[in-house]
Amino acid sequence: MRMTIAAVCLAMLACSTAIASGEEDATLVGVVPFGYSGSDSRWISEKLYDYLKDGFDDESGYSFISEGDLEDAFEDLGFNPSDFEYGVPPDFVMNAGIALEADIILYGNVFPSSDESFQVLWNIGIPNSGNTVNIDPAFVPKNSDPVRQLAEEMIASIEEQVGGRAQQALEQAEYSLRVENWSMAIMFLKQALSVDPGLLEARYQLAEVYLEAAVDSVDKALSVFEDILLEDPSSSRALVGMGNVYLAQEDASAAKDYFEQAVELDSENADAYLGLASAYQALGELDQAVASFEGALAQNPDNLSIKFPLSLLYFQLEQYDQAIPYMEDVLAANPTMNALRYRLIQSYVRMSQYGNAADNAVIFLEASPDDAQRILYTAQLESWAGRTSSAVSRLESLIGATSNREAYILLATIYRDSGQRGAMQGIFSRLSSAYPNDPLANYMMGAFYYQSGTNKARVSELIADNLPTWNAAISELNTAINYLSQVTGYRAADAQTMIQAANNSISLCEEKIDRVERYST
Repeated sequence: MRMTIAAVCLAMLACSTAIASGEEDATLVGVVPFGYSGSDSRWISEKLYDYLKDGFDDESGYSFISEGDLEDAFEDLGFNPSDFEYGVPPDFVMNAGIALEADIILYGNVFPSSDESFQVLWNIGIPNSGNTVNIDPAFVPKNSDPVRQLAEEMIASIEEQVGGRAQQALEQAEYSLRVENWSMAIMFLKQALSVDPGLLEARYQLAEVYLEAAVDSVDKALSVFEDILLEDPSSSRALVGMGNVYLAQEDASAAKDYFEQAVELDSENADAYLGLASAYQALGELDQAVASFEGALAQNPDNLSIKFPLSLLYFQLEQYDQAIPYMEDVLAANPTMNALRYRLIQSYVRMSQYGNAADNAVIFLEASPDDAQRILYTAQLESWAGRTSSAVSRLESLIGATSNREAYILLATIYRDSGQRGAMQGIFSRLSSAYPNDPLANYMMGAFYYQSGTNKARVSELIADNLPTWNAAISELNTAINYLSQVTGYRAADAQTMIQAANNSISLCEEKIDRVERYST
């Protein structure tokens, strides 16, 4: 996996919205007069337009598109502005927004409602991505003050409405990245970018997922990295991405050039050194590179600038016992090098030294103590190191603060692995209460029981001692089916696949139980 957890954790830092795509440039916003169905609705539509215009004019971060320019754009598209009364089809809105180079464009309709109030349906169009954010309807009477207040609320909520949807998609992408569900990660990253094309971290992650061997979309990765470099030719990370693209295309020489450029721009870019090591290896020069660094280190035994790339070369060669001492030396002098510390943690994990891995994970977490993904990672390592109470305490704190779904699942896993099945059931009960009828919670719980039950069902030796295992498998698989049958939305197809497989496993268990019982009698 090319992406580190550090990169995944940074995803949330990238959640600036399209309306803040440049700190120095005002967001260009247009408002299409809202459609109406009568004189009173028309009055509200006109007042709303005026108040929105005044509000955007008063906000320094916005530049308002004039009514004349908007009408010209619609006329050029063949839409008569006199037909604004009936509302404007979304495709015309988006095309007009593109023609005007608008960042966002508001449009909607006003309808009479009950109790002398009027329903205002409004949408936020994002022309760059073609995405539309549909907002819950608002209700106002025919009165200037409530309409003015609604306009103020609309302007104030734009960033939250757009950014909230992008953040939700990024959060779901984070989990998919952690479990290496690449198809889901691609879907959620694209969803975030459809809301906000300016999410740089999401663009990097999408390109890096495209480079995964299981995905193998090298051309798509190349396109993303090239676009980023057009915007920022000094992006060390994008240069590393280009290097990885050429490695995937088996052009190690070109890859080496990109990695060297990345190192020159950022001498602490661990991925650049790792990529350079991969290029050397592909060129048959990795041992030569190691020997060269070792020779230089012999002349300068305290030179950290040599120990750093050398540690990464050993990491690339999977010689973790050689890499660890150099990493420790570099981190002793530069404890904030989080990417290197993460590789030190990985090295300890791969040598099954979970205590040392957990110690460094705690330091890794201290750099960003509220980062949910780092908390989960640290708790996982602590559980592997046998520090169950510390892991449980850390996860309970996260649950108490955020009701994090993954924390519930990891906590249940720890209880399961430590043989505390009752405590595990209690966690699932709490998860179900915290997220009643939540498709994701049901899917995660169902998948958990499905995996556990399937593993037990695989026990094949037809002896009486295995009867409790098969009965436990049946029980867990039925529990899985119960949860999975409640899953709705885009996960429903996967849930149904697991349900079918669970029923097959139950039938196999019942057959094995029957054969053993008949044989025993």
